[in-house]
Amino acid sequence: MAANFTVFSILVALLSHFLIVSPACMSCRSPWTSFGNHCYLLVMDEKTFDAAEQYCQSLSRLGRPSHLASVMSQDENDFLLLLSTPMNEELSRHTWLGYRRVSSMGSFVWIDGSPAGNYTNWAETEPNNLAGTDEDCVVLRKNSLWNSQLCTKLFRFICKRPETCQLKL
Repeated sequence: MAANFTVFSILVALLSHFLIVSPACMSCRSPWTSFGNHCYLLVMDEKTFDAAEQYCQSLSRLGRPSHLASVMSQDENDFLLLLSTPMNEELSRHTWLGYRRVSSMGSFVWIDGSPAGNYTNWAETEPNNLAGTDEDCVVLRKNSLWNSQLCTKLFRFICKRPETCQLKL
């Protein structure tokens, strides 16, 4: 009986460490900014879409995957616009979002796996190219609307990850 209690105690301690008190599982830390249940990071270094996503993924932590930002609501879109416009600086360049056309289907998907189609904020006439063309990646423009762009262009970008750990036991 004592052995069972010890094993149980160890399991509880481990779960508590990873799910409750682990600093890696706690709220957003600077330079990340909190909004809703996620942390966001504006990266001013301009990269291609793929390089930006790779950079965001490199910021992942245990149970907290990081990707280019997905946008699920107008409130989140407005927040990202504010985040991408540093104080005393007008947004003069576009900012990558994690939305990309799947050429074989012609539709866009969030690269973090979020459901597509629940919310979009396309500029008029966007996306303006048919599937299989070069403008397969999406940016946030300074007017808060989305625009399809060549994935090889260089833009600043926003990474997004869950605020708390999402460990699968």
